[in-house]
Amino acid sequence: MEKNKNLTLKFFDSKWFRVPTWAEDTEAIYRKWYLKRYGYNTEQNLKKFLKDKHYILDAGCGLGRDSKFFGELNPKATIIAVDQSPHAIKAAKKVVKGKVLKLDITKMKLKERFDFISCDQVIHHTPNPNKTLIRLFKHLNKGGVINFSVCRKKNKYRDFTDDVLMKYARKMSTDELWKFSHTITLFGKALHDLKIKKITFEGKKYDSIQRFVHNNLFRCWYNPDVDFTLSVSSNYDWFSGNPRFNLKEVKSEILKGLPKYKLLRTYQDDATISVSLKKL
Repeated sequence: MEKNKNLTLKFFDSKWFRVPTWAEDTEAIYRKWYLKRYGYNTEQNLKKFLKDKHYILDAGCGLGRDSKFFGELNPKATIIAVDQSPHAIKAAKKVVKGKVLKLDITKMKLKERFDFISCDQVIHHTPNPNKTLIRLFKHLNKGGVINFSVCRKKNKYRDFTDDVLMKYARKMSTDELWKFSHTITLFGKALHDLKIKKITFEGKKYDSIQRFVHNNLFRCWYNPDVDFTLSVSSNYDWFSGNPRFNLKEVKSEILKGLPKYKLLRTYQDDATISVSLKKL
C-alpha cells in the first residue's frame, strides 16, 4: 500500500493540533522504548554513542521529542529537526535546541552532512520508503549511523482487518477518523477493564485479553498509564494508513540499492522493526 503524502500531512497535522502535549506526556515511555529498540538500553549508553556525533538530523521530528532527547545527551551537537507539519514545527521549536525546519524528507536537500540520522516511526509513512532512505543516506557522512523503524506485519487476520479499515479511513475526514478512533479505544478500554489476564495462545503469552485481541485480530490500542486521548491519537495515526513490513521485506525492498553500508542491528517487537545502519 503506497502512501499519499497529502493524506499523511492532513492526518498528522491534525493529530499534532489535537494533542499538542503528546510528546511531553509520553516522553518517558517513548524514551525507554527508543533505547530498547536500538540497543542502547540506557541513557548513558546513548550518551556515549552520541558523544562524537557533531551533526544530528531528526528526520520527521514530529513535536521534537527525540531531538530534545539527543540535545540533552549531547549539548555540543548541532541538531537539525525537520517535519512537514506546521503544527509539529510550531511545537518542536519550543523544545529543540537547534534548527527546526519545515521540510519534506522525501525531497529535502540540506547542505549539512550528518554523523547521525534518526528517522524513527516515520519512513513507512512516505510514499516510497526505499527512495526516502536513499535520500537520507546522501545526507549521512561516511561512518555515520542511521536509525529507522517501520511498522511490522502481524498475521494474516490482523493484517487483513487493518487493510480493510485503512482503505475506508483514507476517505474519512480528520474528524470522522478521530471519532472512529475514539470508539475503538473505548472498545480496547472495555476489554482491558474485564481484567482477564495471562492469556496464552499458540505458545505466546499476553498480559491481557485486550493485548491478545489488539495484537492478533483488531487494532484497539489502549494504555491505562497515559491519558485516554493519547491512546485515541495512537489508533488515529495507525488507521490513517500504515504500510507494514516483515524483516525479509525490509531487507529486500527498503534497503535495496543503498550505497555500501553495514547492518548494525535489527530488532523486532509486536509493533515495529527497528534498524541501525552504518555508512561505509
